[in-house]
Amino acid sequence: MACIGILLLLALWGCADSPIQEIGPLAQPSLRVNSTLLGGTEGEPGVEYQFTAVPSSRPTWFRLEWDFGDGTPRRLVIGSLTVEHRFQEAGTYTVVARLYDHGTGVLWATGTLIVNIRLTPPQPQMVMVPAGRFSMGSSRDFSEQPVREVVVSKPLLVLPTEVTQQLWVAVMGYNPSYFSGDQRPVENITWWEAIDFCNRLSVRHGLRPCYLFRGDTVIWDRTANGYRLPTEAEWEYVCRSGTVTDTYAGDLRQPWGGCEEDEPVLLPIAWYCRNSDDRTHAVGQKQPNGFGLFDMLGNVAEWVWDWYSNTAYQSADSVDPAGPPSGSQRVVRGGAWNLGNFFLRAAARMGLSPWHHSPAVGFRIVRTP
Repeated sequence: MACIGILLLLALWGCADSPIQEIGPLAQPSLRVNSTLLGGTEGEPGVEYQFTAVPSSRPTWFRLEWDFGDGTPRRLVIGSLTVEHRFQEAGTYTVVARLYDHGTGVLWATGTLIVNIRLTPPQPQMVMVPAGRFSMGSSRDFSEQPVREVVVSKPLLVLPTEVTQQLWVAVMGYNPSYFSGDQRPVENITWWEAIDFCNRLSVRHGLRPCYLFRGDTVIWDRTANGYRLPTEAEWEYVCRSGTVTDTYAGDLRQPWGGCEEDEPVLLPIAWYCRNSDDRTHAVGQKQPNGFGLFDMLGNVAEWVWDWYSNTAYQSADSVDPAGPPSGSQRVVRGGAWNLGNFFLRAAARMGLSPWHHSPAVGFRIVRTP
């Protein structure tokens, strides 16, 4: 018996490091679901779309059971991988396709597709900002140095306000914001959610999405014409709008200050800790900058594309810089309703995890025409 116990122990020890072979249902062939929806996932109520199951293998005689998740009866199709369906109501639906061996009734493979059915919002009105050059950075903080001349080589279409909750809900179908209001900026969203919004709005308007996903890596396709986050350099360029001072309205009286007393330069252009009443406000109420852009400072801080590094400026490109190649935090710009003078400057920069979300962080979209 002792020998048997030792042999059993050795066998179990060996299993810990040996490859695991999946059998039974876990070893089913894969099944991908494709569709004629915009971008594969975006559609409108009342429009008929085609769905196709693409199995890695299939039995000779098969049937497909389709469940569109919208309360309509399941659809059974024999000998065909394609079916048409029309969603009647706006919503987010999970389409499930189950492939069966029709002769034996055995489930062969299962595939799912999450679809977003919404009325497409009109294209947002955007401001054309010309290409140009500017002095990026400041002497106020180490992470903003050295001050250097940067070229933004192409004109840029910029949303004049931060993305509102109304536009967000029209595209995404839910509202994560802590401070509710159609014309308030959307907030409480991660960097990942912001770029997902950009891609979805792009396909809705027939534009090529800028962001490609490879696992947990995002690739920016710079040849695409879709909506995107500005780079840090683009953000500061459009914020400054030709100025070289702390803000586009002039230098701060207390550039290293907080919330101790009013800052005359900020009061007319920004919602910040001295005048916000501890909340966001409807966009576009303060004075715009020289390019006609509102709330570039204050209200909510804005996600941009770049990875954050406090030494990023020391070895950066001078033409269309896009930040370090990697990192653990993404840059946010512009300060917010709960922050003081130091963060309400055109050059001020912060780094946050791309998974961070709070009522003080939103975003603004741009597009290369």
